[in-house]
Amino acid sequence: MCKPAALCLRCSDERNYGHGAVVEEFTITYGAVTHVGQVRTGNEDSLLADNNVFMVADGMGGHNAGEVASLMAVEQLREAAGSIIAETDLVQALESANEVIYAESMTNHLHHGMGTTLAAMVVLENNSLVVAHVGDSRVYMWHEGALSRLSKDHSYVQELVDEGIVSIEEARTHPRRNIVTRALGIDANVEVEANTFSVTVGAWYVLCSDGLVDEISDADIAKVLARCTSPHEAAQALVDAANAAGGRDNITVIVVSTASPDAEVVVPVEEPPSPISPPRDSDNAPVLVMRETPAKKKFRFGPVLFWSALGGIVLAVLVVFAAYGRTGYFVSFQGDDVVVLKGRPGGVLWFNPTVEARTTLTRSDLTDALALEIAGEPTFSESSAAQTYVNGIRDEVQPNPTTTLPAVVTTTTSSTSTTSSTTSTVVK
Repeated sequence: MCKPAALCLRCSDERNYGHGAVVEEFTITYGAVTHVGQVRTGNEDSLLADNNVFMVADGMGGHNAGEVASLMAVEQLREAAGSIIAETDLVQALESANEVIYAESMTNHLHHGMGTTLAAMVVLENNSLVVAHVGDSRVYMWHEGALSRLSKDHSYVQELVDEGIVSIEEARTHPRRNIVTRALGIDANVEVEANTFSVTVGAWYVLCSDGLVDEISDADIAKVLARCTSPHEAAQALVDAANAAGGRDNITVIVVSTASPDAEVVVPVEEPPSPISPPRDSDNAPVLVMRETPAKKKFRFGPVLFWSALGGIVLAVLVVFAAYGRTGYFVSFQGDDVVVLKGRPGGVLWFNPTVEARTTLTRSDLTDALALEIAGEPTFSESSAAQTYVNGIRDEVQPNPTTTLPAVVTTTTSSTSTTSSTTSTVVK
């Protein structure tokens, strides 16, 4: 179990953190919450909350590589935290993290194509703070009832907003809102956007992954913050609001307060749940009176209800098995060809896997170790993850391919696209 201390962390379920530290004329307190959401089965977000250094990282990539990328970014920043005294230091730390993640994705085909967006903030000793970000993770400032963004998304829909093609509200529901134009680890070099601000005493700074802003608007974020009394309460309330709105992605929120030293510092303390006690009547509480009525003779539906219930149970079990048998993807051989299949290896009952995509690879292209690995039929939660895995193998067995076409040549889905320029377009 993660400890409520100021260290890097990644959690597959909900965790809450709070801490305080005094920096010159203001006091830093914070609350941080990460949650898997209502749809995803794993949490690819990571966060860092360490005295004056904060970061949210939202990983992307198949075969659990997203969580690897986000955690690597957090670890790199944590190691560099002590040497960050200016904006250039934070940028250099994130550029170094990009190099480490990119090198891992190039040398480990299981992590091929992985990356992460991030939003970072460092409070400096000269009463200034540096905000840096890559991708669509965000940083906000909440002060005197007003919410303002300190970061600007590196995304396809943000470019549409800048060009006046869509509005900010339309961008929130745009079908391509998950396409980011920058991410850490995707290319050998990355452009980190960073800015330095003076600390606003009494403000709250909010760092979040897109799992928050894809579910609730900036106006809703402001409403939630307005009713909270501590950073910890605010972080939890924002995550709860995103989950209530659908929670279709992992949700991570850090709320940092820069309050005056004279202000009360609220540090959350977990208390054991109160024992459940039976309700008691009072002079002001209505009393529910149950009156007994004579029993009436009824037709006995026992046998009918029994067989109806049994039939319903059997149908429900079949539906569950059908759904299970058609979820997931895996890579295997079909003859000597390497293919991506949808379903479960070996099938479930009479629900057999079907070919999702064919590839350009054959058994003869592979080393004995890779052939054995594919014979083991590695599984993936998404088609894009399986395709990334195959493309990674292609790059390993064909280090200098004569074509730039991906290894997967026929498919129904696409997870990543790139442009011919130095800016990559990545689908999260």
